[in-house]
Amino acid sequence: MYLNIFEEFKDLKISDYIFEKGSLVSIYGEPGSGKTIIGIHIALELGDSVYISTKDSTYRARVEKLKGRPNVYFTQANNQIELTSAILNASKLNLKLIIVDTMNYIYKVNRAKKEIELPLMLIQAFVRSGLNRALLLWDTSSNNRVLGELFMRKFSDDVFRITKGEIIGNLRVCKFKILENGVLGCL
Repeated sequence: MYLNIFEEFKDLKISDYIFEKGSLVSIYGEPGSGKTIIGIHIALELGDSVYISTKDSTYRARVEKLKGRPNVYFTQANNQIELTSAILNASKLNLKLIIVDTMNYIYKVNRAKKEIELPLMLIQAFVRSGLNRALLLWDTSSNNRVLGELFMRKFSDDVFRITKGEIIGNLRVCKFKILENGVLGCL
């Protein structure tokens, strides 16, 4: 059964696989599992995207690939106000995709409901307003749990777990390989 499901998605673009069952999609996984590089890859596949990072500056080497690409933008959001502002600004740019990496990073600091709920409501409104998509990346803790999981599941049309080399969700599997010049998948 597993092999048949795998074969169904072979040679499918990662963005087609991720957004097959919805426009607001979440991917969660441990730090280092490939979430950021998958997010960057999807931004490059779709174009007309904004990539919003809520983490420290260690990600910068990974997003260098975004520079010079037409209609792929990058911004940093260090708190909930900056994240909200970035989402509002992105919604005015007529983009196809908003990516937030990671959605629960700011929430980890204060664990205040409003810190995560307002940005999620704005992203949901952006997605529902037209032919737009959103990809939310979520970190897991050492016990493999997602801080803010209830919010993730409430607002997302589809949820995937990423491990090194696989994106798994709802009896679907996409195998991928990270290469020096990008991502190869679904294999």
